Amino acid sequence: MWMRRALELAEGAVAGGEVPVGCVFVNGEGVEVACGANETNVAMDATRHAELVAVDGALVRAARRGSPPPAWCDTTLYVTCEPCIMCAAALAQLGLRRCVFGCRNDKFGGCGSILSLHEAAYPCTESVREAEAVDLFRRFYDRANVRTEKTDKAGDSRAQRRRRAGAAGARGGAS
Repeated sequence: MWMRRALELAEGAVAGGEVPVGCVFVNGEGVEVACGANETNVAMDATRHAELVAVDGALVRAARRGSPPPAWCDTTLYVTCEPCIMCAAALAQLGLRRCVFGCRNDKFGGCGSILSLHEAAYPCTESVREAEAVDLFRRFYDRANVRTEKTDKAGDSRAQRRRRAGAAGARGGAS
């Protein structure tokens, strides 16, 4: 149920041109206390990862209400992709109870893929609805993105170029 919610947030991120990461923090009573999705492109700020967006939102809401922030030590994070090194370290500082993630982050993962910053702080469960999380990343990276050099001057995305290359290979390399 909670990973489904994180995937829905990630779907919203993809629709908005963001990297497809969504997350939900759930307390020990099974109540959602924070949620977020990546805002790195919209904010033009590389630190606006889903986990930090969610924590910031929860802290702002608590301050506005004059109430204490969530008890992070009683909270489980459900996130579509393994937290990066930055987020894994921040979650350790928060005192997170547990992390559940969809797919591994083979380039920047802080919960086992690259570093294991979680080991002394919180346990992780991985590969929950992994195929759906990976599919979101495929959809994101296969689309044309005019803001990157990955899209050529004609507007062709990597996916379009791969399809043409595959078709040329199927014809025996003829152009």
